[in-house]
Amino acid sequence: MKSLIILAVTLFINASVARGETFIETFVDPSTGEQLYACNASIQHKTPLDLQECLNLSTGEVCDPKNLKPGGEACVCRTKRSLGDSITAVDSKGKLQTSIAGESMRGLVEDNKSFVNKLSRIDINLGSEDYGSEYSVRFCYLGPQELKQKKSSGKGGEGETTIDLSEGKYRVDFSISGMNYHRALDKVSFNVVCDQRFWGTHMQARKSTDLTPPSGLVESDYGFNHVFLGQNPNETPDSIEYMRQDLMLNNNPSMVPRFCVFEFRFKEKSGPRWKRDPQFSNGNFIGKIRVCKLENCPPSL
Repeated sequence: MKSLIILAVTLFINASVARGETFIETFVDPSTGEQLYACNASIQHKTPLDLQECLNLSTGEVCDPKNLKPGGEACVCRTKRSLGDSITAVDSKGKLQTSIAGESMRGLVEDNKSFVNKLSRIDINLGSEDYGSEYSVRFCYLGPQELKQKKSSGKGGEGETTIDLSEGKYRVDFSISGMNYHRALDKVSFNVVCDQRFWGTHMQARKSTDLTPPSGLVESDYGFNHVFLGQNPNETPDSIEYMRQDLMLNNNPSMVPRFCVFEFRFKEKSGPRWKRDPQFSNGNFIGKIRVCKLENCPPSL
């Protein structure tokens, strides 16, 4: 079995005043030119229209319009914005990147620039007192290059044929488990999009110089979305395994994955009644992603 290289990215999750550390390890076979690395992250925090704050225009203090007295000071209400959620990251060159949560998902970089954005660290800061944020961590995968080898054919070794040793069925294994976050999370999902050889617009094998998809975006020859809801019945009160699964990235051995995007997405419960409790705001995620050729995959992740 070929040796696997282990690459790790550390994600720090800040929730209120507490901090949790998350480790997501990536495994690939370096002998075929494969790469797998954290390349982007995004966040959003939609504000419910019925979530309001009312302020006394004279004092700036919180007020209740139902308790106003005739001739009293003005109490004005407006939609409350959930502020404080953000993502910061450091790339492989030491450059800092930031994304502030808004009404729609905002990435550290544009999607078509993900593959050239190798990240060494990601901080996800959940500073809003109210739950309701949604955030994701994206991993970019560069598929194997062709590995041609001549093979004798016919009786007595007469004649030769050329085979590509990189061809075969490829699998992605992933797992993610956490501590305390099952109290806050409404949904966790794992998304896959892959561009394959001999299918779609771009069919040739990835060359060593091809480090990004032709358009910057992965052509969707294959896609999968795995959503986990609820809790594992075997969990302890302080921990939970959200998901563990392996997926085939190609069914035809010649349709080897060229470029893939793997994304973990986390969605919190929403509403002010989920006020952050410092006792439970600290949580840890431990995860792994591995891509391997089927016959070279170790028995377990």
